[in-house]
This record gives sequence, structure tokens and C-alpha cells, in this order.
Amino acid sequence: QGLAIVLEDVTERKKLEAQRRLLERMLSPTVIDQIGPNNLMVGGRQVELTILFADIRGFTSYSESQSPGELVGVLNRYLAAGAEAVLAEEGTVDKFLGDAVMAWFNAPLPQPDHTLRAVRAALSLRRKVQRLYKELPPAAHLAFGVGIHCGEAVLGWIGSESRQDFTAIGDSVNTTKRIQEQSVRNQILISAEALRRIKTQVKVRPIAAVTAKGKQDPLEVY
Repeated sequence: QGLAIVLEDVTERKKLEAQRRLLERMLSPTVIDQIGPNNLMVGGRQVELTILFADIRGFTSYSESQSPGELVGVLNRYLAAGAEAVLAEEGTVDKFLGDAVMAWFNAPLPQPDHTLRAVRAALSLRRKVQRLYKELPPAAHLAFGVGIHCGEAVLGWIGSESRQDFTAIGDSVNTTKRIQEQSVRNQILISAEALRRIKTQVKVRPIAAVTAKGKQDPLEVY
């Protein structure tokens, strides 16, 4: 009987370890640390974030000529590059949105240089894409368009008691996505607010202000 109890305990521990490994493939480590019986209440808190959106350019036309298996394989290579670039700078991958990556910095743990981390992640992603070009056939040479912005957002468990996501919502998130939509292949666009925080640490060039959906005034981007 004693032997049976020990084996059952080992089996349960292995099951829990396998479940955590699965979570680690789906969620960022900082999000996993937020999972517990005392902090799974629906709701959020207002925080300052630097948000990054990266969307694959050319994916729709590429998908028309590929089998589902090949398509998923290539998509995962690019999305993995995005996730690795963010995690290397200790950012949090919020989610994958089809062929896009949403991430944020400065939470749950504060990062005084969170905007610079986001820019470094974007530059790293661009380098990773160039390396992918050496491994993938020419037809699969896709690209990312990146948008970066800073602002207040509500961060926390959003949803219902039966289905929740740990995510950031707010106007700053929407603004970042609109900036990303204006970027071209392998271009990184940052907002004026983001530039204000790191202007002595980066080299940028201004482009024409962009008109973003849902915004009354054009957005200054660099």
C-alpha cells in the first residue's frame, strides 16, 4: 500500500509538470507567475506599458499557394522569431493574433527602460527575419511591420469566470495597432510618446504623420 501511494504521487507530479510545460509554450513566464487561486479574479489595474505589435507582411498572398501543413510550418517560424525577440528583452507575449504578435513591457515587473527594451526587441526581430531568409525558400521570404507606443492600459484577467485571458486593453493598445498597420516590410514605427522616452538612445527619422482609424488627429511617427 505504501508503494502504491508513492507511485501515485510521482504520477501526479509528472502530470502537473507536463501541464506547466504546456502552459510555458502558450504563455509568457511572467503571465504563468500570475496564475494562482488568489489572483485569478476577473478585473485589472491601470499600468503604464510600452506595447509592441508585429504583423507579418505578405502572409495572405503567400497562404494562397501553400498547403495547410507548409503554411503552419512557416507561420510558426516567424511567430517564434517574434516571441523569442520579446522574451529575450524580458517582455511579455500577450497573444498571437493570426499572423501577428502582441507584446508589452513594464509589467508585471517594472522595467525603467521598458521602451528601449521594446525597440531592441523589434530590431532583434528584424535580424532574426534576415536569418530566416537563409533557411527558407524565396517564396517564404515574408516580413514584419512593427508598431511601438507607450501609454496607460488596464492589465489583468479579462473575461468571465469560465474563460479568462491575462491581457492589456485600452486606447494605447489600439493606438499601437494602428501605428503598426502603417508600417511597411521590415519597418519599425514608434510614436512620438515612445521617442520622447528614448530620444537620446536611438537614431530615427520622421515620416509623414499617419491618419489612424478611430483617431481625430494624425499620429506623429518615426
